[in-house]
Amino acid sequence: MRTSLLLLLLASAACALVAKSPALQSPLHERLAKADTTAIEDAAKACLTGEGWAPDDVSGDVEGATVVSAKNAAKDRVTVYIQAPEVSPRVTGGPAYDDPFWNCLGRELGGGKAPPPQAKSADTP
Repeated sequence: MRTSLLLLLLASAACALVAKSPALQSPLHERLAKADTTAIEDAAKACLTGEGWAPDDVSGDVEGATVVSAKNAAKDRVTVYIQAPEVSPRVTGGPAYDDPFWNCLGRELGGGKAPPPQAKSADTP
């Protein structure tokens, strides 16, 4: 019994190391650090809307964090917490880590869409 509990705890710790918030990864981490709270809030709402979520009209505050909540057609809810600039990660909650929301958030804060890849010419090796 003790051995299985120990293995479970070790497995949980290993998963926590691997499952790292997208808000801690480059370039999103740096973009969040430079952006003001209003810009992050606007970007989060735009990304949620783009994925079919309907953000609430009014944002809230919970323990110093700005809260953006939204629901979808199935009445599921998602909540994004925008922390103070000195807190890392700056954005918590939100959709799952593999959700396109996080890439969208990075694009929105980076000044728009990423440039398209350049085509190679026949002269380029």
